[in-house]
Amino acid sequence: MKKLQESDLQIGDILIFEDFDFNPEKKEKLEQDIQDILDDSNLSYLEKLNKIYSTTFNSLLHYLIAWFDPGKEGNNYRNIYHAGIWGNVNINRDKKLPPKFENCIVQAGGNGISCSSLRNNLEHQQVMKIYVCRLKEKGDDFENKITASIRDFYKNKGHYSNTTAWLLALICSLRYSKGTLHTLLEQKFGLLKADLLVYGILNLINSYNNNHQRNMIACSTLVAMMYKNAGYELPVDVFQGHLLQNELPKPNFDLKNITFDENMVTSDSSDKWPQLKEIIVTPRQLMESEDVKVVGYFEHIDS
Repeated sequence: MKKLQESDLQIGDILIFEDFDFNPEKKEKLEQDIQDILDDSNLSYLEKLNKIYSTTFNSLLHYLIAWFDPGKEGNNYRNIYHAGIWGNVNINRDKKLPPKFENCIVQAGGNGISCSSLRNNLEHQQVMKIYVCRLKEKGDDFENKITASIRDFYKNKGHYSNTTAWLLALICSLRYSKGTLHTLLEQKFGLLKADLLVYGILNLINSYNNNHQRNMIACSTLVAMMYKNAGYELPVDVFQGHLLQNELPKPNFDLKNITFDENMVTSDSSDKWPQLKEIIVTPRQLMESEDVKVVGYFEHIDS
C-alpha cells in the first residue's frame, strides 16, 4: 500500500482512522481518571456516575467500534474507529472573520461537525494511520456535487449523536453471522427468517434516517450522508460472516413467535442478499464498500 503526501488527496476522499492497540498504559490512565473522579469531593454521587460514564465511553469507544465491526479481517482486525472526508470549506465558520475556504478534513466529533488540517489529525495521540478511500467511478460533476453536500452539512455545527454511535454497534451485532443479536434471532427463527428480520430492520433504520439526518450525526454516518446527498450512495453488504468468536454474554430473554410467508424469499435470493445503500454505517463498512478503493495511507506524526 502506498504512503501518500497531502498533495495526493482529492476532494471527496474518504479518510479512515486507525488507533494504536489498547495497552497497559491506557488502562492505567483510565483507572486513574476514574479514581480521580471518585476522589473529587466537589461532585455529587450522580455527578460522579455521569462523569465516569462519559470518561469511560470516550476512552473505550474507539476500541468498541473496532471490536463490534472487525470486518473481513476477523480476529486480526485493525482498530478502525473513525471516518472523515477531504473537503473544501470555510475554516472561519466559527470566527467573526471573512470566509476563507481551504482543503481540510471535515469530520463529526464531540464538538459536532468541524474541520482541521491533515497534520493536526496525524499528530493526535490516538491516530496511528489514516487510510484514504476513493470512489472508483466518479461522474463528471462529482467534485462540485460532493463539495456542495459537504458544505451544506458543515454550515451548521450540529452535535455528535452518542445514540447513533451505539446504534452502529447494534447494527453490527445484527449483521454479523456470529453477532449476539443475529445469533439469538437465528436460534429462534432459523437463518432465513433471521436474515429477513435483519434486512427489514436495516431498511427501517435507513428510512427513518432520511428524515432525521441532522439528529443522527456520527463520524461515518456523516460521510455516508454527504455521499448520499451528492447522489453517490455507497453500497455495503447486508450480512457478513467472520471467524471472530462471539464472547459477548447472551441476554436471557425469549422472542415472541413470528410467522412469515416463506414465499417472500426464494432459495436463490437467500444465497446472496442484495446490497443496501445504508446511511448508518461504520467506518469499516465505508472502507469495505465495493464502490471505493484504498489508494494509500498516512502515518502518525510525532508533534
